[in-house]
Order: sequence, then structure tokens, then C-alpha cells
Amino acid sequence: MEGEILTLAQLYFSHTGEEVSSDFLLLLIERIVGDYKEQRNYPDSLDDEAINADVEKYFSRRKGYIATEVIPAMVGKVGGEGLYSLVDNQVSKNWKYPYPVYLPDVVPYCEVI
Repeated sequence: MEGEILTLAQLYFSHTGEEVSSDFLLLLIERIVGDYKEQRNYPDSLDDEAINADVEKYFSRRKGYIATEVIPAMVGKVGGEGLYSLVDNQVSKNWKYPYPVYLPDVVPYCEVI
């Protein structure tokens, strides 16, 4: 899954003219997966196999979105983390969401007891 997202992100950046290293893209992918797991808030009773299956299921349907929306937005914020608003030489930056909200459709994990 990470390899497929990496390939799509590399393809995206190859068409923008912006050079982003594969190592950095993999770091961002790891961060996104970690944020997903944190937002899901898996119970301690769930084993790694079940967690990995859930992660794979979520990301397999969103590879394109992650590669063309989330990762470029994260790359664009490098060096300005936490920036809310900036106007410089008539260029305005105003970021609406911090990193973890890039996956707005994630709901906490729950089971019926």
C-alpha cells in the first residue's frame, strides 16, 4: 500500500516540477498512516493483523486522494507548521486544517458488545 501511494505521489510531483525525495514522501506516508491509527483509537484487544487489515482497507480506496491532495498539502506546509495566516508580497497563506484533519472521514473504532 505505501509503495502504491509513493508511486502515485512521485507521479504527481513529476508533473508539478517540484522535486521531493522518496524518503521524505515515505516519511509523510508513515505520518498519515500513524494519524489514521491514532484517530481510529484501536482497543488494546485488537491484534496487529486486524489493525493492518483495517488500515489496508481504508487506504486502498484513497490512494489517489492521499497522493494528490494530502501529501502535496503537507509538502506545501513544510517549514511553516502551525502557520495560520501570512501575507507576503501580495501572496496570502491561510491554512484551514492542521495535519490530522487531512482524513476527515475517519471515525473511532467501535465494536458491538
